[in-house]
Amino acid sequence: MNYDEFNTEYTRVLDKIKSGNCSWSELSGHVTRLRKATAGLQQPAERAQVDKDLAALGQMVELSRRTNDREDVWTVTSEAVRRASSGEGTVADRIGRIEASINEITSLANRNPDEREALMQSTSTLRILHSSLQSSLRAEEREAEAAGAR
Repeated sequence: MNYDEFNTEYTRVLDKIKSGNCSWSELSGHVTRLRKATAGLQQPAERAQVDKDLAALGQMVELSRRTNDREDVWTVTSEAVRRASSGEGTVADRIGRIEASINEITSLANRNPDEREALMQSTSTLRILHSSLQSSLRAEEREAEAAGAR
């Protein structure tokens, strides 16, 4: 396998990782196959790039294995943040979605200690939004009480 062929295969494996339709054992097999197929590459620059790319793939495969084969922590996190950030519904609905997303990300972080800090940082914006919406909800409640007292 030459370097260009490796790049093509590497991109295919990355696409499989991104799609989430590939088990960690299948991904591991792809990495092993690519290691064997590129063993003959001799040019130092190509060899260094292949080694770097294969190391990165190996890390992605390991992350896939640690997250129980079906759970891509960043896909789950970005989906939770997207749901929580939606402006649809009442303020109370939005607060509920934010709380659920924070809980989902926190649970995910607890299952993935290597990613915990980064995952928990992703909740900071949600916590700020949560606080802001709670303030808005309290103001709305006060206005409703005042209107009812008139």
